[in-house]
Amino acid sequence: MDTNPVATEEEIDLAPTEEILNNLPDNSRGHLIPTLNKVQNAYRFLPDPAMELLMEFFNVSRAEIYGVISFYPQMMIVEPGKYIIKLCYGTACFVKGADIIGDKIHEKYHIKPGETDDGKLFTLQTASCLGNCGAAPMAIIGEDTHGTIDPEKAIDILAEYKIEDEETPVTEEVG
Repeated sequence: MDTNPVATEEEIDLAPTEEILNNLPDNSRGHLIPTLNKVQNAYRFLPDPAMELLMEFFNVSRAEIYGVISFYPQMMIVEPGKYIIKLCYGTACFVKGADIIGDKIHEKYHIKPGETDDGKLFTLQTASCLGNCGAAPMAIIGEDTHGTIDPEKAIDILAEYKIEDEETPVTEEVG
């Protein structure tokens, strides 16, 4: 049995969202942002059918809920790639070539900040500062931190993730 709540963009299992809402003490708007975070943790993004449930539960309009979502750059309404690349654009990283690294990633994977590659492997995001200026320029890929990278090293690192992904066997449960 597939335990992934995201089947396709059209077919979303709303059970995780319903469980999150059922565990709230009430529908006060003070719970909206933490609930959005929990829903995003369940799906890796905020699918529209889940947002419909939140709009009904919290008695808020589409404009209100998407106004909140658009304020927080970590909240995503489009399914991200398997690996989120957070490329630091803070002063130290920018001065040491973060923009050139971003250009090289675009050249190789055809993604700009806020975009996901066609294979849904990488999503590129920028960050104002990742708090490790001594290792500038730096990026976080998935859960891994990579410092003192240059454009070629960045591409080599991403190639390792791609190889790792290709080598990971796809298992399907029969039942």
